[in-house]
Amino acid sequence: MQIIILGAGYAGLRTALDLDQMLRERGRDDKVVLVDQFSYHQIVQILHLTATDRSPQEKAIYELTPLLRKTSVEFVQGHVKLVVPDQREVQFDDGRVLTYDRLVLALGAETDFRDVPGAREHTFPLRTYQHAVRLRDHLIAQFEAAARTNDPVEQRILMTTAVVGGGYTGCQFSGELAGWVSELCQRTGAPRGHARIALLHRNPRLLEHFERSSSLEAARVLDQLGVSIYLDTSVTSVEPHLLRVNDGRILRAATLVWAGGIRAPALLANSGFVVDEIGRVLVDRYMRVHDQALVFAMGDCAAIPDGSGSVVPSTASYAMRQGEHMAESLLAEVMGRAPRSYEPLKLGELVSLGPKDAVGSPLGLPARGYPLILLKKGIEQYYRASIESPSL
Repeated sequence: MQIIILGAGYAGLRTALDLDQMLRERGRDDKVVLVDQFSYHQIVQILHLTATDRSPQEKAIYELTPLLRKTSVEFVQGHVKLVVPDQREVQFDDGRVLTYDRLVLALGAETDFRDVPGAREHTFPLRTYQHAVRLRDHLIAQFEAAARTNDPVEQRILMTTAVVGGGYTGCQFSGELAGWVSELCQRTGAPRGHARIALLHRNPRLLEHFERSSSLEAARVLDQLGVSIYLDTSVTSVEPHLLRVNDGRILRAATLVWAGGIRAPALLANSGFVVDEIGRVLVDRYMRVHDQALVFAMGDCAAIPDGSGSVVPSTASYAMRQGEHMAESLLAEVMGRAPRSYEPLKLGELVSLGPKDAVGSPLGLPARGYPLILLKKGIEQYYRASIESPSL
């Protein structure tokens, strides 16, 4: 049996590693193929650190070929154009075609610019390692430019960063940037007094999927760090160095970061899969795609029911556990057994806000402070060890 996994993110890589190990332990020769457009696996949880020069490249990405060297997983790099379920084909934009016996869609998500005029052209998304590096280099260049001019108006614009979206990405990046500004000013000679960070969110509170108390605490922490928060504020259009918002105000900033939502890749709908309003594939409680017995989906590209009438949140922690469960389900398929349904385990939420603070509700208990930073780092280290040594 040939099992193809599209996407080497948290869910896809976890599935490939776990399934490969389980198959080898049972002496099976089924083939696991992992496909991704990039040559590396990205540690998306730390992109905000990469964007603020807090994390070197070797911590942000893992090259997949050496990572998979001790496994039987075949890695194929390429950009998937279309899936043709009737023919069990995966078609690439360079003309290559792979056929599958089972297919797993783990393609992640892309930035949703919400059709806001100018947003795609004039803002920095923060979804990939390449995005983070580009944003970091741009920020350094703006502060260097501010150090070269004596015009205070120009300095304020050059040293202002506007972040659109108060979810995980927007809050974590804003907090980390607030902690980096002083160092950046010392490095470049830019005047510290002109630096400003504005966080715009279209909802009444940040991190609306968090417990209310944790959400409000996160806003207090960011405020203490000097981040200006604008709630119930939607961006209506974007121009170079300029945002227009729903109440008519104009915000001028040389760095415009878009963290205003995600949507699944268009190829899913283009391939004929049933999708929701943001392009996620509809699946059942086994993560099997609607009307497709041989196709599964998980992670950010799938609308997975959580058992309460909603869908499982799009977070790395859920994706990792979905990957573990998917490996077990695929093994059951290979062995001719019935798979177990996926039951999401709610372990709580956690968001870092700068290098020394964090807010969340691990195991449902509201908490704040540096111990949560240590907890987050511990989870990250465990994950790294688990992909470097899959038997862990």
